Amino acid sequence: MIKGVIFDLDLTLVDTTILENARKMRNWHEAYGLIPYTSMYAGIQEVLDKIKAQGIKMAIVSTSPRPYVERIVSHYQIPARFIVGYHDAHPIKPHPAPMLKALELMNEKAEDVLSFGDRAIDMIAAKKAGIKAIACLWGTKEKSMLLGTAYDQAISSPLEILPYLH
Repeated sequence: MIKGVIFDLDLTLVDTTILENARKMRNWHEAYGLIPYTSMYAGIQEVLDKIKAQGIKMAIVSTSPRPYVERIVSHYQIPARFIVGYHDAHPIKPHPAPMLKALELMNEKAEDVLSFGDRAIDMIAAKKAGIKAIACLWGTKEKSMLLGTAYDQAISSPLEILPYLH
């Protein structure tokens, strides 16, 4: 039985393509102003509802700074009680430190947690932390790199997450 889930944020839960340039330039004021123009992927709300209903702990592990992650989590009311942002664990992904920090915050063992992400660094960090890694193909901008990593499963739709949440 799964007790916890770890999600990457950008291009996994929320399509933040419109924010990419502002994020790269570290223009957080502009990025925050564009959050209302982002969109949650179809099917993610159903996934979040099931996570909440099942009482599964949820963490977001992102290479973005915590205030950015918190604003998106708040905007979409994502039920992530735990956030590990850029400044919260070092080294950052693909090092396992952020995933290990998420496990510590959730107070769960790696074998009881699943990780979902759209980038190779998400898969590498999860696997190095002993967490089952699920490659999410719907938002990825680096599909061939992602598929070249040692993930456990690859899924092409957010609704494919639902069977894992039992």
